[in-house]
Amino acid sequence: MIEIQNNKILLAGKELQFDNKIIEAAEYEGKVVIVFETDEDGGYDNVFCYTQGLQLLWRIKPAPVAIGGTARSPYVGVDIVEGNCRAIDFYAMGVKKHENMAIKLRTR
Repeated sequence: MIEIQNNKILLAGKELQFDNKIIEAAEYEGKVVIVFETDEDGGYDNVFCYTQGLQLLWRIKPAPVAIGGTARSPYVGVDIVEGNCRAIDFYAMGVKKHENMAIKLRTR
């Protein structure tokens, strides 16, 4: 079970502290997907994936302009829906994570 304490995450007896506050975290296929709070200067790609041992695996890539357009906003949550991990942005657009490639999906 994941426990979040502001900018710290506790998982399986391990603790990792970050610079930014954690908005949400979810376990997915033996990994931990974390969405961090960000400001305008902090960038919009605020979703990271870690191993159960809290080693960084990847950071979400920007969605291609052809799929997501040029309007961008930070991610505000993560959810597991029908076996897929989705990061949700401010405009309630879902990004399905598969093989570290971002694919925008309408979730409204």
